[in-house]
Amino acid sequence: MSASSSSSDDNNNEYNSDEYVDEENNKDFKKSWPFGARGRATDVPAPSGVACLQINKVLARAEETAGEFTFGGQADMLPVAPGLFVDGVGPISVPLTEEFAQKIIAMSKKSPLGRKYEMLVDENVRKGWQLESGRVEFKNPLWHSGMEKLSTTIANRLGYEGIPLQCVLYKLLVYGEGGHFTKHKDTEKEDGMIATLVLQPPSLHKGGDLVVYRDTTTEYRHDFGKKDSTAAYLPHYAVHYADAEHALENVTKGYRLALVYSICLPRTVRQLRRNHCQSLSEGLASAVSSMGAGDDSFALLLSHQYTEKSIEELGSGALKGIDLIARN
Repeated sequence: MSASSSSSDDNNNEYNSDEYVDEENNKDFKKSWPFGARGRATDVPAPSGVACLQINKVLARAEETAGEFTFGGQADMLPVAPGLFVDGVGPISVPLTEEFAQKIIAMSKKSPLGRKYEMLVDENVRKGWQLESGRVEFKNPLWHSGMEKLSTTIANRLGYEGIPLQCVLYKLLVYGEGGHFTKHKDTEKEDGMIATLVLQPPSLHKGGDLVVYRDTTTEYRHDFGKKDSTAAYLPHYAVHYADAEHALENVTKGYRLALVYSICLPRTVRQLRRNHCQSLSEGLASAVSSMGAGDDSFALLLSHQYTEKSIEELGSGALKGIDLIARN
């Protein structure tokens, strides 16, 4: 996995030099979140007053404990042979051959895409096949114990250490030559879903990198072991937040087999509070208690996007990543 970024033009960050700036309180603000970015006065609401500036300063520290935006690599806790069994086909060996790929495709349907309230098939946007999770089994018991270990790794890297995140199989995907999916965001398939896991068993295909985007300047590339020539011999994985924009590049040769999981918080801990948030909470409590009647109001902008359903049903329990840190 690699990350690349480019800096924006300094002329896009102009600000009115006549406006008062408290250098002591502003010198170590984050540049882009939540209110540290410099721009024109009419761009966004900005905090003022000593208490509001202190709140901004405390919240800027939340990013340090928010977990990784996207990550992946070798899934060496999983067996090379998952014991994959597809209803109507039987056992499937990996790497996926032409014969078995065609057998799976014969039992699958073309992958649709959601557009408003419709599910459509448009191969200019997405070209591939999918099989629902109910038709997929893993006969190798080491796969299940390995998934438990992988779930722990994912929880730690997302910033949920000690929380038993649940990886729920959503579907099996097959992409042949020319298969792709243009830039898009996942929908929340399960209650409490916070992220998506893509698992790729050993594979011989070419192309088909997963690219995850963060804002307009940074992208993360997951090649699932192609660069170090381990793709054919080991399972690989990638994790990204469900609301992160991502795309699957064209498969140029062979067949790509992937397993997509929804990563969810257990219902019993959706209103969790993290121990490492205590210092942030204490800092916020101190700042809020010092606010006077003359202090301006402030707004906290959320970094992630949420569906109306998740907010209505889970409230603040739907928050994830840096938003969850700030709430706690």
